[in-house]
Amino acid sequence: MGCICITAGAGLIAARLVPALFGTALVLAPYFFRDRLGDKAALVLAFWLAFEPGLLAISRLAGSPMLVVSALVLAWGAWRQGKFPVAGVLAGLALLAGPQLWPGLLGLLIASGLRRGLFAAETTARVERQDLICSLAYAAGTFLVAGSFFLLAPGGLGAGLQSVAAYFSGWIEFNGVPAQRLLLALLVYEFPALILALAALVRGILRRDELTIALGFWLLAALVLAIANPGRQVFDLAWALLPLTALAALEVARHINPIEDGAWETLGMMAFTMALLAFSALNFTSIALWSTEASTLRWVLLAASLLLLGLTIFMVAYGWSVSVAVQGSVWGAFIMLGVYALSAAMAAGGLRVDRTVELWTPGLRADYASAFTSQVDEISQWKLAPAMPLEITVAGVDSPALRWALRKWNVTVSASTVLTASPDIVIVPGDAANPELQAGYRGQDFIWRTEPLWDQLSPPDWLRWALRHTALEGQETLILWVRSDLFIDSQNKTP
Repeated sequence: MGCICITAGAGLIAARLVPALFGTALVLAPYFFRDRLGDKAALVLAFWLAFEPGLLAISRLAGSPMLVVSALVLAWGAWRQGKFPVAGVLAGLALLAGPQLWPGLLGLLIASGLRRGLFAAETTARVERQDLICSLAYAAGTFLVAGSFFLLAPGGLGAGLQSVAAYFSGWIEFNGVPAQRLLLALLVYEFPALILALAALVRGILRRDELTIALGFWLLAALVLAIANPGRQVFDLAWALLPLTALAALEVARHINPIEDGAWETLGMMAFTMALLAFSALNFTSIALWSTEASTLRWVLLAASLLLLGLTIFMVAYGWSVSVAVQGSVWGAFIMLGVYALSAAMAAGGLRVDRTVELWTPGLRADYASAFTSQVDEISQWKLAPAMPLEITVAGVDSPALRWALRKWNVTVSASTVLTASPDIVIVPGDAANPELQAGYRGQDFIWRTEPLWDQLSPPDWLRWALRHTALEGQETLILWVRSDLFIDSQNKTP
């Protein structure tokens, strides 16, 4: 269920292009549901989806569930708008996109069943037979044509049909990440959405609002399916992020209204709220990053600033205007939550200036692939017969990312580090002992893959990671052995 992420190479751009395009297309989904969400909430949701931290991170992963998430949601929206051929094509693509389709469908079916059980009197729209046949025909055609690559690779159809078995096999393979890591990703990356969604759920349950409760059921079902799966990965939260973001957008849209009483007073209350929240955030950052004797004072300042904000809101509402107090403070809080969400999105998407360590990336990270392949490419230019590609042996290294990075050369993969030939280049693990290579080869070690040591982080380390997105990492080192006669100084015999 995992994938290997490399950060360079034209092939990598092509491999990531499809999920990135479908991730971009997901912002169009609220348009198809604006009759239920409302125009204002649909617009807010479209903007939110464009910068949603988790979905942004997932859309940048090759082989991620973004394709199936976007295709299924857009197919659903196109069906609701009566665009049955488009819905069929998108459904066919979703069938080919991988095993992540099935937890999405299961979550929607569970949420739909719970909604119908609670709102039994609600009637459902009738499905016309000809519309269903039209969509199924387009879905089947898309599955056959795209799955077989225009009938040039029929084997792809079998891979598409195996997604059911691939998904349910994860329930018997206990090789997933700890469940608390998914909960931590929700808390750190989705903190603004969690706060707003919780407020929307409380209000919706009290008012018995069908849309809000249905989204709550969907969120609950998606979270349970993601966390309960023994083969879970953090990106399995993709299905839960959709109802979570929709609930948050409903809450934001509810407070986007024209200023009713005292424009300057409302803007002043908004600025005051932002200032106190920023001051509180700075104190919390100081406590988390620099544990000093002044930490107690920082805690006091943090609590005092929040208490002052609460008292100010109460006094303005009691002695001046409730609308000014509520609207100004809510708008100020929204802006600060938006700043937090944008910062989390930049970290999750790898868009910060400094390299960050994120929970969304599964497996090991080959961050130094470009330096490694550029070195091999330079060596290939030294060869006396450049028309002949390099012969490379990868011995004792199990890395699909390495085989992909060396795809334009002749690569032989061996599970053993014992060599029976003399290839141009030999790549072995950094701890491999190869005395025979030292005689006829020259070697250089490289950092190939890194992996965050999540299990070794203490609570203070986790807190620092939540703020700076840096953590202790383990490194996998490779040794690049190059046959001595390929070097320029060994080829030039002129004194």
